[in-house]
Amino acid sequence: MTGGTVARERRSETGPGGARDRERERRRTERRRDLARLGTRTLSAAAYVVVIVGAWSLYVRWADVPSYLLPAPGAVLSAIGSLVSDGQLWSNLTYTLRNIVLGFVGGSVIGVALGWALWSSRIVREVLNPYIVLLQAAPKIAVAPLLVLWFGLSLTSQFVLILLLVFFPMMAATMLGLRDVPADVASLGRLLNLSGRRYLFTIQIPAATPALLAGAKIAVIDAMTGAFLAEYLSAQRGLGYLMILGNTSNDTPMLIAAVLITVLVGLAGFGLVSLAERRLLRWDR
Repeated sequence: MTGGTVARERRSETGPGGARDRERERRRTERRRDLARLGTRTLSAAAYVVVIVGAWSLYVRWADVPSYLLPAPGAVLSAIGSLVSDGQLWSNLTYTLRNIVLGFVGGSVIGVALGWALWSSRIVREVLNPYIVLLQAAPKIAVAPLLVLWFGLSLTSQFVLILLLVFFPMMAATMLGLRDVPADVASLGRLLNLSGRRYLFTIQIPAATPALLAGAKIAVIDAMTGAFLAEYLSAQRGLGYLMILGNTSNDTPMLIAAVLITVLVGLAGFGLVSLAERRLLRWDR
């Protein structure tokens, strides 16, 4: 091989084309790893489901448990099929999902804004902290009937309950995230003479993103808890209403089916936030 050929090969490897090839190969490798992780997690989840359903079925059969106490998995699956076929599942599921999404978004906005205000102003902290602590100390299961009394059997009482549950973890996460902005990054922002708004969006929020996503994992579960609790107490639609319907009609398969669907909704919400965390914090792995 001549010296000119070697030089050309080295230039091709170190030039723009070679860099692009290496970047494409790196991305393909990351995608393969992500797919492998997804496959492993899917198989693990399927194995857990098989073990739980198998143990449930064996217990019901061997212990001769009455169906009104604990129906067999087949009866619950049949109840889910009935809910799907008669249209009850989709209408109630979409109602609950809408309340969860709106409550989670609204509570997150309020929590982030309030967390920033508490972090940035000592006066705001001294004025609002006692009220926030009192509000959080009150058990929400006791507050929910009061909301129904004040706002009636309407969407307002349900949204207020979800907001009360969601805003606090997002507020706390915002304060922790802003407090933990690295000192060198904060110094860089001051050296660049950034305005308050640019400093917030280019320095503080990116630095606080890990804490915000950690708070969102808690908040999304709280949003679901609030939605189901509100529907259980006051709604005429939703997954919480299906639980009441199954309970009052002594339809245990429907009750357990609604509970299982609720668990799946919770897992899906938590999984979406976790997926967003992996995408946004890929650099922090």
